[in-house]
Amino acid sequence: MSEDNMLTRVTLIGKAKDQNDDRAWAEFTAYYRKYIYNLVRRIGLNHHDADEVVQITLVKIWNAMPEFQYKPEKGRFRSWICCIAGNSAKNFIRSNGPSHISLSSIDWGNDETGEMTIRPEVEALAEQEWERYLPELALKNISGNFDRKTLQVFAMCRQGIPVPEIAAKLGLAESSIYVYKQRVKQRLTEEVERLKEEL
Repeated sequence: MSEDNMLTRVTLIGKAKDQNDDRAWAEFTAYYRKYIYNLVRRIGLNHHDADEVVQITLVKIWNAMPEFQYKPEKGRFRSWICCIAGNSAKNFIRSNGPSHISLSSIDWGNDETGEMTIRPEVEALAEQEWERYLPELALKNISGNFDRKTLQVFAMCRQGIPVPEIAAKLGLAESSIYVYKQRVKQRLTEEVERLKEEL
């Protein structure tokens, strides 16, 4: 995603408060949908149920955004999202099962009013999941800067496939594998750092 298209966190939150701004809401969901999905999967929901809870969570966030007041001193925005996701998951489990998940394990807070009061353990959970999610979002953002083969090399390296095997499979010199991997890794590190500042 280009710098011109990137909204800062505060600007994005501000724009998402306008329920008539479809572009801002599309950008908001592009950033946060997978994060919410990862949070609710952590609870133990299967893919289908997690997808449904994500939809419910996004609707709740959309409904709450016009009244939402972002106050960084009271907690991070993503911690508020975490609370809403937890509540959505609890309600979903109460109504639909699955019975193997304990509701007491999803005590992420119950504030959906837009007034952020985040408990430290929820803040820690939200941050832990965010740290896992950022490289995924960063890779998505930078993937347009590399050709398919370079991205293949990087993905295979991340999977732990030995360099000689990657070189043979893709018809590349081993030295090229190291160069391609380093290029993506460097750009990925830069993008993660940029996202940390902006989101």
